[in-house]
Amino acid sequence: MSIKRLDRCDRNTLDRHIRAGIPFVVPGMASDWPACRKWTTDYLVSASGESLIPVSHYPDGTTLASKIKMTVADYLQTILATPEAWKHHYMESVELAELSDELYQDVQIPAYLDGLTGSSDTVFFGLNTGSCCHIHAHEEAFVFQLMGTKVFSLYHPHDVRDLYFEPITQDYRRSRVDCNQIDFDQFPRARRLTRIDVTLEPGDALYLPVHWAHWTAAEGFTFTLTRFFEARLRHYRFPSPGLRCILGRLIQRVRDRK
Repeated sequence: MSIKRLDRCDRNTLDRHIRAGIPFVVPGMASDWPACRKWTTDYLVSASGESLIPVSHYPDGTTLASKIKMTVADYLQTILATPEAWKHHYMESVELAELSDELYQDVQIPAYLDGLTGSSDTVFFGLNTGSCCHIHAHEEAFVFQLMGTKVFSLYHPHDVRDLYFEPITQDYRRSRVDCNQIDFDQFPRARRLTRIDVTLEPGDALYLPVHWAHWTAAEGFTFTLTRFFEARLRHYRFPSPGLRCILGRLIQRVRDRK
């Protein structure tokens, strides 16, 4: 299976793909945005360097320990301090509004993406960034690649059963499989997986439907802006992974009330 590449997108096109649960790429969709023309690490510091934002801290380079507060300028200085420093800090899942209003003026998100329920504009910015394999359990995502090149490796929702996700009582959105180097002795069903690689260059956009498992990898500095919005229940994939996502959310809500 390959991912469709479209010349353009509008709300009807998006709604059609949401109903079908099919991802697509629009090459160069954001290439005319000021962000793609202007943004460098120096520019980001000048526009938002003093903004205090939460940064994910990975003391061992792999496992998330906590979120710590850092300014954007300090974050950049920290990940450039040594050749391996980037492994320990990552600006991920930060709202663009937390950085600066000036940066928001450099993005031109299409009007047809406004008014979507529960929408948020989330930043993933760092050096040699990547993610583990996971799903967006309750959200749709429209991804804009603004700096650098990033590879998204996707798996169809029917592959979730072969990705050995965490139990619903734990982080039910995350696979236990290291997709960079799969241990087939530990995870034999992973041999059934069909991986689809999508390379996003600066200016490219990707629509990622709810419940499509994916992981990312990049070299050098990358800045990815994702507009998340709430997935409607009728677009969940049943029985799997839709049912386990609903149960996982219910368990989490019960825990949060205690």
